[in-house]
Amino acid sequence: MDQIHSISEMDPMFQRTTVQRPGNAIRELLVVHDGRKQISQPLTSRGFVCSGPIDIRDGREYWTLVTNHDRRTVQVKFDEVREEMDAEINIRGMKQASRQTTVNSLPVDRLTKRQLEVFQLARERGYYDYPRKASAGELADELDISTSTLHEHLHKVEATLLGQTNAT
Repeated sequence: MDQIHSISEMDPMFQRTTVQRPGNAIRELLVVHDGRKQISQPLTSRGFVCSGPIDIRDGREYWTLVTNHDRRTVQVKFDEVREEMDAEINIRGMKQASRQTTVNSLPVDRLTKRQLEVFQLARERGYYDYPRKASAGELADELDISTSTLHEHLHKVEATLLGQTNAT
């Protein structure tokens, strides 16, 4: 923690439309830290790509990485990063995966522009949270559409994301 200079909560009115909050995050934080200890650049320069959000628990970071290296090369590359960054790195598991199992995000590229807009707003406002933080009526009012139209958009989004091809 001695590399962190400050932590502040982002203004709740600050909206980013291109990046979704991971999981059930309810606050966005700005962390100002000593960038000299970042491990992402040494990993990416050795052919690793982060394939999902970084999970931080109990002062540890949990990364899901993908690479086209074989097992032995992965071990060598991680040894290099450990040495270079004086980092403790533990590999919890390693498997060869198909494209379908390596992609950790929703296939939002299958949605129409309007469906994506409605879905992003629903996620940002907490429609999918439990308990819900926004009702369908509130979302519909914000989008200036009827509640039934909102439900229709969300139904098509959910069907598309669940792999039902005739949803669009």
